[in-house]
Amino acid sequence: MKESSYGVFEQTQVTSDISRYVEEITTRGYAVIANLFSSAELSEWRHKIDKVYQQQEDAFGRDALIAIQDLDICRAPLLYDFEFIKLAAQPFILTLIKQFLGEWFILNLQNAIINRPNQVHHQSSWHRDLPYQNWVCSRPLAISALIAIDEFSEVTGGTNLIPFTHKIEKMPSEEYISANKIVVSAPAGSVIVFDAMLFHRGGSNRSHIVRRAVNHLYTIPIMKQQYDFPKALSSDLTLEPHIARLLGYTSQVPLNNNEWRELRLAREKLITA
Repeated sequence: MKESSYGVFEQTQVTSDISRYVEEITTRGYAVIANLFSSAELSEWRHKIDKVYQQQEDAFGRDALIAIQDLDICRAPLLYDFEFIKLAAQPFILTLIKQFLGEWFILNLQNAIINRPNQVHHQSSWHRDLPYQNWVCSRPLAISALIAIDEFSEVTGGTNLIPFTHKIEKMPSEEYISANKIVVSAPAGSVIVFDAMLFHRGGSNRSHIVRRAVNHLYTIPIMKQQYDFPKALSSDLTLEPHIARLLGYTSQVPLNNNEWRELRLAREKLITA
């Protein structure tokens, strides 16, 4: 039933699920989209995350990861198993990202976060996904999509958010945070999409299960990627044009004028393909 009002000349119109999520993210900073992945898919992703992370821990060393506060963060898993591109390029997520960043945006990072029971995680500190930036702008420069591989709840250490903080430059006071922070509940297989300038943190996992998630940061192409996917991936890899653009192949920094022209030519071929 339509709410009554007076003195109102304009109202946002919601005509689809996408427009509803856009309104939620624009206004309060986040939205939860349920049922994007099946139980069978989630079981496979849990196995893949654990396998890739163990490879990284074995290669770099557990003590070294502890020293740099990077334990239980599986970085750039698509570089170890390219199947992870399916998470980064999930069609509904990309359609939603386009509403904020336009047709041309890139994957800035992909990290899997492993939140183990009764262990303090580095991601449990308040932060923005564009860290060290104390400003806001009229339109988003970056959008995060956090895929819940396991259930997000207050018990499992679901993400804490401070709604509306994507609209303010400074982190709010301790009193404001205490009164307004929320824990996002999200069933396994859902995704939390939020403005990257929204203050958030990982919660404390008091359950008996491991809580996994895969975070993706999508940015406008003028922003530097956390990982240089084009250089890191095999030169023999054949990519569909939209995947190549998502991974940054059309946004590389040229070495000189000739390389600039070659990249421009390659980009034009991808756009017209």
